[in-house]
Amino acid sequence: MESIIAGPAPSAEAVHQVGRRLGGRSRRKVQSFGAILVAAGMAATSLTALGGAAPALAASTPKYGGTLRLVGQGDVDFMDTADAYYDVTWSLFRAISRQLYTWPVAPTFAGETNSVPDLATGMPVVTDGGKTYTITIRTGAMWDTTPARQVTAQDEITGLKRLCNPASPAGALGYYESTIIGFQSYCNAFLATGSTKNGSTVSAMDAFMASHNIAGLKALSNLTVQFDLTSPAPDFLDILSLAFASPVPKEELAYVPGSAALAQHFVSDGPYTISKYVPTRSLDLVRNPAWKASADTVRKAYVDQIQITEGVATNTAALQEIQAGTEDMFWDQNVPTVQLAGMVAAKDPDLTIGPDGNNYIVMNPYLSINLQSPNNHGALKNLKVRQALEYAINKYADSQVYGGAVISGVANQAVPPGSVGYIPGYDPYPSADGQGNPAKAKQLLAAAGYKPGQITLKLVYRTNTVHPQIAENDQAALEAAGFKVDLIAVTPPNAFYTKYLENPAAGKSGAWDIVEAGWIPDWMGLNGRSTIFPLFDGTTYGAESNDYGDYNSKVVNADIAKALTAPTQTGSIADWQAANRQVMSDAAIVPIGAQKVSVYHSSRVQNAEFWWVGENYDLTNVWLNS
Repeated sequence: MESIIAGPAPSAEAVHQVGRRLGGRSRRKVQSFGAILVAAGMAATSLTALGGAAPALAASTPKYGGTLRLVGQGDVDFMDTADAYYDVTWSLFRAISRQLYTWPVAPTFAGETNSVPDLATGMPVVTDGGKTYTITIRTGAMWDTTPARQVTAQDEITGLKRLCNPASPAGALGYYESTIIGFQSYCNAFLATGSTKNGSTVSAMDAFMASHNIAGLKALSNLTVQFDLTSPAPDFLDILSLAFASPVPKEELAYVPGSAALAQHFVSDGPYTISKYVPTRSLDLVRNPAWKASADTVRKAYVDQIQITEGVATNTAALQEIQAGTEDMFWDQNVPTVQLAGMVAAKDPDLTIGPDGNNYIVMNPYLSINLQSPNNHGALKNLKVRQALEYAINKYADSQVYGGAVISGVANQAVPPGSVGYIPGYDPYPSADGQGNPAKAKQLLAAAGYKPGQITLKLVYRTNTVHPQIAENDQAALEAAGFKVDLIAVTPPNAFYTKYLENPAAGKSGAWDIVEAGWIPDWMGLNGRSTIFPLFDGTTYGAESNDYGDYNSKVVNADIAKALTAPTQTGSIADWQAANRQVMSDAAIVPIGAQKVSVYHSSRVQNAEFWWVGENYDLTNVWLNS
């Protein structure tokens, strides 16, 4: 029995985004990998590198000094912790900003997905049944100001209050609005000032923040901050580990959030500070004289300087410079697909693919199904038709396009391995090696009352990177299974989301039936709030919703609600798994691929530990042997 029900769309004000989709616009964007659009991996000490073993470090004794050189194509999205939603920028922020908690590099996958204290002196004191978090900031964590100044509890509150400024609001307000008491009402009021003539000026925004407080945020002392939550949130430390939750010094309030002017006046509390920034061309970091190693247990800051060169057109050209030793690692690119297999076969010691084992970060691609489509007399509302889609797709063929099993695995459920809700061994629509079962698909279509060729599907696809090839693969597989498929190319590629997926009118009119989308969560481990919730919670459908096909299940909605308010992490796992099972039972999407990432460094780089948050090596913990 289907649990899909139609429901009204919420108001636009209620849909503040969380999570990120591949090729994102305002949400966290993912690096352009040329032919491979894949997501982050895990620490080099535990990675599947060179066919399975982690590369041995060339030097056992850390060495201080030298200049680390990165090379790439593009630039950061915003030089502002409130706005940055790009893996490359978050990799940079590892060196120039700090949060109360952060994700470490560690020997195990689990170790890397558990937040550890950063600015905080230790784990929080949790009271009131899991609804109050009290956190103390380390003495000696300093801003690079003149004179240097201690990071305070008020700086943390300022950073959070600033997120919903009307000039450039953060892309993931939902994480904070859904957890901290009073955050949503504060944001609604702050964002509303942007509709006035002067509401987005620096003076108006400063005045609003000074005169309005968030009930759930309190500075108990200069170094102690208290968070009061609407309900227990076992993932709250992950939310505090995001760059959005960074403290902000009063000096940055002199500039419009997200502006070019602020980018030239970024104040660091990390081990490095920006010495020169030429947008789209270069970015130079030097040691932050205010940073104290004794107040930072996460970053060692071995190198003296970090130089980033932008404007290199291709990842092939960037790789050649790294292999020649004129550069040290990628900035915003990855190993070209055409060279990856040979490098793996040669066991290149400077190549890293991660994460290790049966762990992945991204679900890409997956087939989103438009349950609103009136085409074919609403055939996609029929469960058996959607189940036929599950058996039709040749996932193995799509995986080969992305580089094969070394980097792209076959996905069989709505959650990839490595995220909460994944169910080991669960494969509700099995086929040999993921190659599909067209005969089974035709049987299901017949059971639904449809003859081969009777259903014509509009498959909308992007025209960049490998998307055309994936679309052609899926068209061939679907037609072999009894469907007809009309391919609709979308240019420019960003219109794929804005014109179709995030436009409810397009879905309801039948402008599309199926699309190949991709999704990467903002954190690993207990990340249902950044995976299952944004994609499958039926209460969030509307403009810019990530529930593109308008899937709405009372069962799944209830499982999500229980999981989000569970008092402990372990207590939420069963609810996330139950939601995953129901989504697949309803055949709400067709999961196709789960992917890893490939990165590379020069031979002089040592202690190359992959940090999945930035999809690159941890810039603050490498050292150089020359």
